[in-house]
Amino acid sequence: MSLNPQEQVYKEYLNYDWNADKDFQDGLKEIFDAYLTTKKEQNPLQEQQEPSISSLDRAQLTNQAKSFFFCQKTGHILNLEDFEQWKIHNGDKFIKNGQINELDDEQDKKEKENENENGASSDEPPYSSNYQQLAELIMSGKPVPGIKEIPPVVLTDQGSEPSAAQRKKPWEVNN
Repeated sequence: MSLNPQEQVYKEYLNYDWNADKDFQDGLKEIFDAYLTTKKEQNPLQEQQEPSISSLDRAQLTNQAKSFFFCQKTGHILNLEDFEQWKIHNGDKFIKNGQINELDDEQDKKEKENENENGASSDEPPYSSNYQQLAELIMSGKPVPGIKEIPPVVLTDQGSEPSAAQRKKPWEVNN
């Protein structure tokens, strides 16, 4: 079983049955129609041809729609860029046969043991994908896991001196 709650969200996203969700299918059709309408308005000279959606644009629109609908339905926060990175690095650990299942490899266990031995920070709380939990952390002033703390210090010795001449005011230009 995976220890990362965000990984659980990713698996839930991968396992979601998009074809059975009528709201998603209707919404996706509306998105495609709106995209085609916008494309037609931007290129009025090409009215003879019926505009079409390229496969790259279709995939991007579909992924964004899936992310939006998934977040609306489940309440989880899903960043597509982070998901794609996770999929690149962890996609080979999962197989899809109707459902996404984690592969139990001795190699995966050894890698996790090596990470723990090499000082992986296990004292840090896991990232929360729930908006309500994030809002509570922010409102209570507690640090949000995964967010870098920037100290409120201005380093005055690293500043630069202005090199451009001071700009003249409009009434000083003619003098």
